[in-house]
This record gives sequence, C-alpha cells and structure tokens, in this order.
Amino acid sequence: MLTTEFTKAPPEYVTVSLPEYGVVSLTGPQTDTFLQGQLTCDMNQLGDSNWLYAAHCDNKGKALSTLFVTRWHESVLLITTLPALQASLAQLQKFGVFSQTTIVDESTNLSVYGLFGTAAPARLAEQLQHPLCSNSLQAATPTETAVALQLGSQPDQFLIVSKQDDLPTNSESKLWHTLEIERGRATLLSGTIQEYVPQMLNVQALNGISFTKGCYIGQETIARMKYLGKQKRALFRLRGQAEMAAPGATIEQQLGDNWRRAGTVINAVSHAKHQLDVLAVLPNDIEASTRLRLKDDDASLLEIYPLPYNLDES
Repeated sequence: MLTTEFTKAPPEYVTVSLPEYGVVSLTGPQTDTFLQGQLTCDMNQLGDSNWLYAAHCDNKGKALSTLFVTRWHESVLLITTLPALQASLAQLQKFGVFSQTTIVDESTNLSVYGLFGTAAPARLAEQLQHPLCSNSLQAATPTETAVALQLGSQPDQFLIVSKQDDLPTNSESKLWHTLEIERGRATLLSGTIQEYVPQMLNVQALNGISFTKGCYIGQETIARMKYLGKQKRALFRLRGQAEMAAPGATIEQQLGDNWRRAGTVINAVSHAKHQLDVLAVLPNDIEASTRLRLKDDDASLLEIYPLPYNLDES
C-alpha cells in the first residue's frame, strides 16, 4: 500500500515506460503561427531548451487534450495520452491544411518514458550522455536521439521522448500517474475529452493559458470564464478508500443523511487495499471537509487533499 506521498518522501529512482502516451510532431515554416491559433499557451515563449504546458480546445472552449509542448530538432512535439492525442490530431489535421506545417503522428516511432527521484538527474544525464539543461523551471534537454522535459522538483521529475524503445525501467507506470495526481496535472482520457473548459482542469494554475496572446480556438469561452467570473468548477485532488474508478465516474458528496452528485473523476490510480488517488472536477466552492465517495461504491470514502499550486485566480 502506498501510504507516503512522493512529494513528501522522494524515492531514489523510479523509471517507467509510458506506452499510454503518444507524440505528434509538427514541422514547417508556419508551425508556430499555426499552433498559436490552436493552443492555449503562448508559442512565443517556447525556446529551444524549455517546454510549455497547454490545452487544445474545440470551438466551444472544451478541452480535447492537455499537452506538453517542446521543440526537438526542426519540429514541435505535442505529448499527451493516446486518446486525447487522437482527438487533437483530428482537429490539427482539419485546420493544418491551410498552413505550411506537416503534421505527423509519431506515436509508433517514438517511445515515452518517465523518471523521477533524488537520483534521477544524474542517472538521466548518464543515459543521455549529455548534461541536463537547467536554465528554467520548465527546462528541456534535446539530444540527437531524445528530448527530456523536467516536469517538477521535489522529486525531480522528467518526461523523455526517445527514438530508442529499450530504455531500462524498474516500476509500473501507475507510480508515474500517482505523482502526476500529486502535482495536480490532469490528463484526458475517453470519457473526459471535450467535457471541460481548461480552467476546470486548473490549466491556468500550471501556466498553461495565455490571456494576452490574442485569438485561438476556444479563446472566447476561456476569456469569458476568467473575466466574467463564470467558473463554477475546478480540479481537486482526492485520496481515500475506494475501488478503482474509470475516467468519467461520478463523485458524490454527503449532504445531511443523503448523497448527491458532486463531480467527475478525471484520473485515478488504485493501490493495494483499495487505496485510491484521484483528480476530480468538483464545485470550486466545495468545503475541504466535505465527505465524498464514488457513486455505486457505498463503502468508499474520499477526502480532499491540498494541491501544490494556488487556485485563487481563475
């Protein structure tokens, strides 16, 4: 049973394969301009040795995906879970025909890995045979065969996209997803795609939305939510005793002697003895002491845990 949080007691070294992630590459002289009109981040802030977090939305402002965005060689890479990647790819291809950019699904050509722990920086630099970039909090280290994104500290955490498919691993991918839940960083899967405006997934709290860069698909809805105070829901981190929950499962809250629908599971990881770590969209004014459970799992009990960032700004 996982009882200690990674962010409070960092392990020495965890490395996992992430076949559930995919990669799309965009190459061509108008790639940045095209993505500036597609993603919530400001592409002008993307250099050769950093990465950006972003959402990709439909024209109603609902998120198709949350993405890591980085440069590698002459291309821009978009990295996220495979179901969300396919949703984004369809829209990218639809609009990409009007720009000088070549869009390729590289998911079968590139492998994705996750590393974290106190020994991760040294071990990763040794594997890459290249010193790690440390010029920003969102540093990216490109090499000829891979690019490594530093996603966090305490513990140091890296996402690697590699041409190699045989990097050594020592753990199951659910440990990576548990850390991502602790970070409060949602990934969309079937059942949650095109359901939420990015602020409901806390993308703005992770510096994934530019409110000053100008127009992009879904921008009107996103701006209205910020400036007109329309946001009623946000992403919360939960932990407790429950059976495994699929993305899209219903969370209920206790109101007196009754239970009523409160929100929806976005990501969940199950550990031994029915311990569950969850990211869920709930009313943004919900009390931290509220008793929560999974619908149809009467024995479950989930509690709200702190996030590592501030949600005061919408």
